[in-house]
Amino acid sequence: MDNRYPMAGPRRLAGHIHGLIMAWPPLRRAATRMSLYVLESRPRSPTHILLGPARGMFRGQIGSRELLRLVDALEAANVGFWLAGGWGVDALVGNQTRRHDDLDVVIDDFETGAPTACRALAALGFRLLDARRHAIWMPDRWHLRNDTMSQVDLLSIDWDLLSTALGVQASNGSGSRSDALRRVAFAEGTVDGRSVPCLSARVQVLYHSGFEPRAVHRHDVELVRSLIER
Repeated sequence: MDNRYPMAGPRRLAGHIHGLIMAWPPLRRAATRMSLYVLESRPRSPTHILLGPARGMFRGQIGSRELLRLVDALEAANVGFWLAGGWGVDALVGNQTRRHDDLDVVIDDFETGAPTACRALAALGFRLLDARRHAIWMPDRWHLRNDTMSQVDLLSIDWDLLSTALGVQASNGSGSRSDALRRVAFAEGTVDGRSVPCLSARVQVLYHSGFEPRAVHRHDVELVRSLIER
């Protein structure tokens, strides 16, 4: 757990309770089932309203140290990837601005890269829970989780949709990603002084559109827009 900034009293207490739950397998399994049940419920359903706060309180978190361990594993497996979501934003900013209970990782060649990433992250205790399809921006989403309920989501890119939205050519004559697309879509961020690949600020703003944002999403978009306006 990353303790560089203080937790509020209730969050600190939840951290202790979370540790006790994780130490007892029956409670750990029950907590994981509840978390998945809430995750699969509709945002405004009674299940989400009643149990959502508990799920948020007891989810694991991805601190900077664990993030860099995950990055090391993916790089060692030669997986092409970029950080997205909250950690992708904080990498662009250059410091951690909020707690992260998951890590979004965009995979370059999803068909071959995602299975390789799963094998690499399995060595760190992450197991594939489910695979889903979405209609907006990143069509494939594979959920991985470890025993402390930290979550990694492996995401694909709809390259044609992205290139159209950015107004750049998707590929060159050989079929690989065009240099123009790579310059606009991808960037280098920093986590604990280390360079990491991440989506560009422009793409982060784009990928935070098309759905109803939560408070953390609004926080992330404000940060990214401040980078663009500099």
